[in-house]
Amino acid sequence: MGRRVGITLSTRTAHNQVAGCTPGMVDILVTASRIYTGREVLGEGYIYVRDGVVTALGEGVPPEDLTYPTITLGGRGRIAAPGLALAADTPAYLLRFLRPSVERRVQLYRALGHDAAFTSSLPAVYELHLHGVTTVFIEYITPDLPARLAEAVGGRYGLLHPSCPGAPEPGGKPPALAGVVSRGCGEGGAPGWALESLPVYRPSALERPWSLSEELRREAGLGEGVLREGSTAEIAVFDSSRPPGMLLDRYELSLDALYRLGLQVESLVSGSDILVDGGEHLYIVEKHFSEAYSLASRLAGLL
Repeated sequence: MGRRVGITLSTRTAHNQVAGCTPGMVDILVTASRIYTGREVLGEGYIYVRDGVVTALGEGVPPEDLTYPTITLGGRGRIAAPGLALAADTPAYLLRFLRPSVERRVQLYRALGHDAAFTSSLPAVYELHLHGVTTVFIEYITPDLPARLAEAVGGRYGLLHPSCPGAPEPGGKPPALAGVVSRGCGEGGAPGWALESLPVYRPSALERPWSLSEELRREAGLGEGVLREGSTAEIAVFDSSRPPGMLLDRYELSLDALYRLGLQVESLVSGSDILVDGGEHLYIVEKHFSEAYSLASRLAGLL
């Protein structure tokens, strides 16, 4: 069997060196006691990922030719489910308790500067990844920020562009982004699939997290977020062998109900990137939180 990820890494380069591979050359085997595909629920089975794409999925023991991956995730007592696509005002995360309006956030984004917007987004992306969001649409005024996050952190990103005075038109979609969607300005402009000005940035804050994720995917032209052969790998693995998810593998829930539980993932796969394993983010680490904490007091003066 392949090597299991088990160390915290601060850069994607370091991770690729440890895995003994180059980007886009990772074979991942995920096994679980229950697999939610988004269309059906399977019993004990496996998902095989090659170069960021699901190449095999089924019940039972994986075939012999799929038992030598680069990395193995999951195991008995685990649940595997499709990851979510959600949007969030990540550059305003450090000011979320002040609940700034979208108009104020646009003013903030214009004043922040690119580096500060990146630093203040990292804690939000961390929280989203640890709760199963594999495609994050970043509310911002240009596509530069989500493109930088894709390069520095890994995973899939899109742009949520606020149609407010002072927000430049985003232009075309950069190749690094999954898509570009817009939101209105003012009261009533917030789409249901957007997390903004909330104490926590996780799917459980929404009443129908999976259904809203699918709405966003349709809006962005991404297609269904189901696990099937040929789909981009977006996989969340939950531990059902111990609290708080203990015994969940014995019951069948809707995906909305599963994500409303607010469980932290054990592992998260987004394309070719393993973003979380062992419940720890592999790329967003303590030094990033320290930098964001130092930035927070300066940001408050910009509102």
